Amino acid sequence: MLTIENKEKLNNQAILRHTTDGYYIEGVYEWKDHYLIQIHCSNKTISNENFILLRNRVADKHTNYYTLYNSNHPQRRLNLTIPQIRWKEMFLHNIETILKMKN
Repeated sequence: MLTIENKEKLNNQAILRHTTDGYYIEGVYEWKDHYLIQIHCSNKTISNENFILLRNRVADKHTNYYTLYNSNHPQRRLNLTIPQIRWKEMFLHNIETILKMKN
């Protein structure tokens, strides 16, 4: 089961700061089977985006990963490994990647 230590360090982190949208992480909340990552943008009609990071790992032939997706657009998802979650800048980059997805 995935555990994010120091999740409060993610609060107020800027995402897509080089665009006019200017998202930031409003909060990270822990639930039994997932983490809820609430992202806020005052320039959008839907001001909050909720990202879900599932805490149960999925294993394939070569690696274990955890799924991160946008709850408003569940088809926009990425599979992340522990190092991608542990390194804060990479984790923020993956959230940005999902926000930029068009599918």
